[in-house]
Amino acid sequence: MYGEILIAVNMLFNYAILSFANKVGNIHVARRRLWLASFLGAVVVVIFPSSLIFVVIGFFAMTICAFGVQFNQWKKSASLVLIGAVVAGGLLTALQLRLQLFGAIGNILLCVMIAFVSLTFVKQKWLDVRVAHNVSSLHSNSTLTCWNAEVKINVFIDSGNSCTEPLSGSPVHFVSFKIVEPFLPANLVSPLLEWNPSGTPDLSRFPEELKKDIRLIRLMTVQGSSWAVGFKFTQWILENGEMLRPGYLVLTKNDRRYPEGAGAILHVSAMDSLLTEGGVVHAT
Repeated sequence: MYGEILIAVNMLFNYAILSFANKVGNIHVARRRLWLASFLGAVVVVIFPSSLIFVVIGFFAMTICAFGVQFNQWKKSASLVLIGAVVAGGLLTALQLRLQLFGAIGNILLCVMIAFVSLTFVKQKWLDVRVAHNVSSLHSNSTLTCWNAEVKINVFIDSGNSCTEPLSGSPVHFVSFKIVEPFLPANLVSPLLEWNPSGTPDLSRFPEELKKDIRLIRLMTVQGSSWAVGFKFTQWILENGEMLRPGYLVLTKNDRRYPEGAGAILHVSAMDSLLTEGGVVHAT
């Protein structure tokens, strides 16, 4: 029983560090894969606690399981794992004498909780600095794949746009209706033009075959609140080849406030797709 508890605690600690590396590195590995890697690393450490060789083997096995064998991605993610371990481990070392409040298991769980909180705080500050380091707006050419069509769009990435789909938390982007109108299914145009954003949301007029990819999006602006229809896009690739994370788009008829030449305003998360370790890949 004691061994199972040690594995569970180590697994939680490993997951906190792997999750930190996944988010800060903008890698987008699935959570179940991170949990599997956390378990693998915990088992190795618990079985061979005093063997440095096996600790190193466990580290390689855990990070490869989590982030893959592609060297550049593994090197980047493994470095972030080490940074996360140093941050969490250093804080726990500094607080060690102050944590003798409960029994052995209680102290261990308290340490895991502190590791989660500290890494979450550092992660958020890291992301804030990364965004602030870049210009407040970026332009890029892109290719949107939606409704079985490919649309070329010049996009504007707005650091102030943080709209998300409420159920999944996926980013929501805003696209000019007139840009995509020629590519819309014929039976979708009329429901969109008749949509009343201030009325009671009703999706009954939208095509049945498209409803599985439609979500209601609640918009909150200085003018008040309204309802919009969000469409799940198949794929969205920026001109540097980076793919936006899965999300939704909202079509807007009033695009007077779009920056000159832009046909879409992207969620702030798209800014990460234009960054490398050296800075901005492309900006106009």
